[in-house]
Amino acid sequence: MVDMYDADTGAGYYRSRDPVKNLKIRVCVERVTSASIVPQAQLEKEHGGGMGLQDVRKQQQAMSKKDREEYTFSWQEKVFSQREVDLYSKEENCTGVLERKYHQDVQPLKEKGRPTKRLFSYTANDPFTDQKEHVQHATTSVSEQPNILSQRAANVRRRRVVANRKRESENAIVPKINIVDLEPTEESVKQNHFISTPQHTMYIMVDLSSADDEATIEDEYVLCVIKVDINGVISIKPDFSKGKKPYRIETQSIGREVYEYTLEDASAKMSRQEQDRERKMYKELYNRHGEFLTAVVGHDFEMPPPDVLRMLVYGEIVSAKNFDYDNLYIHYFVELPRNWRVDRNQQLSGVTQTCTTKVEGRDNVAYYSFPFNFEVFYKNETVIEENKDLLPKWPVMYIEVLSLDSWQRYRTEGYGYLTLPCIPGVSTEEVTCWRPTGNSVVSELRRFFIGGSPELEDLSYISVPSTFEGSHLSKYGFKTETTGSVTVRLNILHQSQAFLDKAHSKKKMGNLMDRLGATSSQLSIMNVLDAFQRARQRMISARENLLKEFKDLNISTTANEIKEEE
Repeated sequence: MVDMYDADTGAGYYRSRDPVKNLKIRVCVERVTSASIVPQAQLEKEHGGGMGLQDVRKQQQAMSKKDREEYTFSWQEKVFSQREVDLYSKEENCTGVLERKYHQDVQPLKEKGRPTKRLFSYTANDPFTDQKEHVQHATTSVSEQPNILSQRAANVRRRRVVANRKRESENAIVPKINIVDLEPTEESVKQNHFISTPQHTMYIMVDLSSADDEATIEDEYVLCVIKVDINGVISIKPDFSKGKKPYRIETQSIGREVYEYTLEDASAKMSRQEQDRERKMYKELYNRHGEFLTAVVGHDFEMPPPDVLRMLVYGEIVSAKNFDYDNLYIHYFVELPRNWRVDRNQQLSGVTQTCTTKVEGRDNVAYYSFPFNFEVFYKNETVIEENKDLLPKWPVMYIEVLSLDSWQRYRTEGYGYLTLPCIPGVSTEEVTCWRPTGNSVVSELRRFFIGGSPELEDLSYISVPSTFEGSHLSKYGFKTETTGSVTVRLNILHQSQAFLDKAHSKKKMGNLMDRLGATSSQLSIMNVLDAFQRARQRMISARENLLKEFKDLNISTTANEIKEEE
């Protein structure tokens, strides 16, 4: 159970878009012991035993007010302690640029006095900040002190190390473990990969030395640590009091005095008019940025025609493993079946770089990380009644693995093919390869000594030849040998207006190809109906013209008959 008398000393994190120079923190420190118990006996001794309880409390409150101090610190505001005033007031102690500047700053304080008695601060330029935050201990010795080299090297940006290896106190010992992790986990790689974010630090301190004794660095205690990074994140440890119990500090002196202090945010608050003006400014900024993006991207989302499936493939040839020879490279190309088409600017073939294999476990692996991408379209333009039950064919990726040695001898290491998945998303496929061996041992001898090996004239024979029109394909008698495998990672995206129809319709619909086929069927039926309607209109217009001509003929015949009778 958490002690109800212990305040939460955790850090508070804030993000601000305002300049950090506007940050102000009000600190109030007060002594809570030695003025409430011991002075009571002294008061009774001085004023006599007849002193009332109310008078004793008034005297105690008056004494405690003398030990209470309050000050408002600004960001990176330097407030000197009595020890620093004594140190920097002597010119012989000031050798560096910062010390000479502090020497000039403490001269007016010797005449006017310090603004505080106990409270002071260390800024990012003070040596205290460097030693406290950045110096990494090089040995396990408890008595190790940082030298000049370690202090100068502390300002160099470096990658993060494991936080548990930092020495938490002067009496702590760094664990004797190797900082080099030969088998890092995925989490440790993500944690230690990035360089630490630069940040500025400020310390708010208190000097709890006795008034009769000389101030020393051992009597200085940290009240608050403030850190601000380049992203505008402000870290305050401990957090603002916000009406909670005050924080406590117990001195290490003989008296073991206890002090309480509070931290408050004293930054100037924005007025209602300033908040409204800032809100309007950001709103206008976001609107202009949105207009800029709209002008760049456009209003209309690019969509394929109603009866077309658009498939975008972003792939990567990851690796090849367990092939006979080293220095491997891969030649690949994509074959499109019937009803698939591609634009002329799309590249459906390519060759990777040559990679040397390395041993991983029992495998010889060559890593390529070779990217490729293309865009194809599917449209079922013809709907034949006898082929309506056949499934559509998907594009096939053919792979040929070759090797090239230092004598410029190349060999075919394997063939393989991969049918692109019909389901969109991310997938990793492993293509098992084989190579033809020939009908005699001569081909193997030629392969070993002078290079070259049996090859396929038509690479589509890896799967089903493009010229094959039968229903069954037999490769019996074709001698092959299993070689290695190639790993391919695919990211596939499907786009079609049929998906939009499915999203708006509550009825159950078939798969994508059925819908695309249905669309083609509907288009064919609509074309027939349109032709029928046009023929019907022509028949109606011809009939009307015929009736009109017949009426005109009857009228002229009647007129002629009347003239003859007259």
